[in-house]
Amino acid sequence: MYFTAQDGVRLHFDDRGSGEPVVMIHGAAGSGMSFDALAEHLRRDFRVVTVDLRGLSRSDRVETIGATAWCDDTVGIADFLGLDTFHLVGCSLGARIAGRIARDNADRVKSLSVDAPLLSVTRDGGSSLNRRFEDLDHAAPEDLEKWQRYHGDDWRGAVSFYGRVRNDPGLQTHLTIRPWLPELTLPTLITRGCIDDSVHPLAHCIEWHSAHPASWLWIAPGTRFSLTQRLPAEFADIYRRFVAEATR
Repeated sequence: MYFTAQDGVRLHFDDRGSGEPVVMIHGAAGSGMSFDALAEHLRRDFRVVTVDLRGLSRSDRVETIGATAWCDDTVGIADFLGLDTFHLVGCSLGARIAGRIARDNADRVKSLSVDAPLLSVTRDGGSSLNRRFEDLDHAAPEDLEKWQRYHGDDWRGAVSFYGRVRNDPGLQTHLTIRPWLPELTLPTLITRGCIDDSVHPLAHCIEWHSAHPASWLWIAPGTRFSLTQRLPAEFADIYRRFVAEATR
């Protein structure tokens, strides 16, 4: 399905299931497809809306974006679907976007789930991401498979676009959560695999949980990066419990 933003850019989203709405936002150079397995587990209990950020996957390609565009687009899709209130799930970059939306729309967001979140981009993490998105001739096999599946024949253009816009200072400032982390007091689920990396420091999950002790924290042993992607069935079970208990 498609929604057309005010500037004419078409944004793709999938809308499946029934129940309380959950809007899911994918990670860097990613796609709403990354949530397909999780959506299948949750669609019996929730209305699951997965978005493709502008410039990526099945949404229109663009050359540049404004600092607030990815947040504005996501809220625009929720408005288009008539979702007065909704739950938010974000992975990596999507966790940063979801956090910003929750801060700016506190009256509409019922809960926030952040998977492999970043409170800010570290120097080492930023350098690692720049290498990953610039040297596409030597992409890791796992990345190459995903990018081709997510973006189609023009995957190089989509990934290069992300590698370029991610360095925009305005965008980074808008999505840096740490300065306003204490404001995010809504029910929150924080998840990550236990295997650390420089891009998604495990310490950021601990810091978020420490700032909001009522949040739920799940760190899965022997797992890298994202639990929404690597353990979707297990995440779905935890998520149902979280929504039922933390938001009642």
